[in-house]
Amino acid sequence: MKLFESQIAKLKISNSEYRKFVGKLLELMLEQDSGSEDATTTLLANPRKIVTAEIVAKETGILAGGEEIEFFFKKKGVEILARKKDGAKIRGGETVIQLKGGAQKILALERTILNLLQRMSGIATAANLLARKIGRRKFAATRKTPLGLLDKKAVVVGGGLPHRLNLSDQILVKENHLAVDPNCWRKILSSRKQESMFFEIEADNEKLALEIAEFFHKKKGLILLLDNFTPTKLRKIIPKLRAINPKIILEGSGGITSKTAKEFLKSGVDFVSIGELTHSARAMNFSLRIHSAKRAHPFYP
Repeated sequence: MKLFESQIAKLKISNSEYRKFVGKLLELMLEQDSGSEDATTTLLANPRKIVTAEIVAKETGILAGGEEIEFFFKKKGVEILARKKDGAKIRGGETVIQLKGGAQKILALERTILNLLQRMSGIATAANLLARKIGRRKFAATRKTPLGLLDKKAVVVGGGLPHRLNLSDQILVKENHLAVDPNCWRKILSSRKQESMFFEIEADNEKLALEIAEFFHKKKGLILLLDNFTPTKLRKIIPKLRAINPKIILEGSGGITSKTAKEFLKSGVDFVSIGELTHSARAMNFSLRIHSAKRAHPFYP
């Protein structure tokens, strides 16, 4: 969906803001995991010994997080060779990344990197399954994202949409905004200057939804978030909304799951948002193996 193309384009390491976010988050995760020192690695005979290693998938799924991991390993002075790209289908037993660097560095980074890779790939795998069921770019992540932009990136890799990346990314008037100021949506739509900028407003009842559509009569750039409507109720209201404003974009939200998403899309909404993709993500299993001198493993086979 073209609506979210600009957000998708920002979720790349080449974007300085995203790169800064990834670096800060991974540094924080690494600091939490490392503590004051690695009490075990410091006791090794030669902790700075140069070793080779590989990250291996232990189950089938979709890879996500490779770009972020490559950035962080390089930042820490570890050579990395990606064997699979983000979005690729991988099978259990396949090597996805090869590494070369000091043993102490690789051991220190191991769990932080695997935690990231497992979570992002788990989200991407779930998103990919949903995309094959209901179509690519027909569903979006929410802000129920423990790892923020990384979770949204994983949904995108799997075939979904990121929705807004943060609170500054797009105006979205929700139920609690209306509780503070019931007429705020009128002020926002009245002050709207650029047709290229999308505004989204949440409506949890038919009266409000029709009122918003009428207020924004036949203009483009309005997303109406229909919250907690059943598919039956959506089928009744959507023809009315499109008759008032044919250019309106409709999002279904509220309790929608991977099992019910298809039914909601059949009701006529343009896309649905699903929190379970990120708030209940199942990790995909990976392991990191360092190769001993007894088992030679060339870094560049």
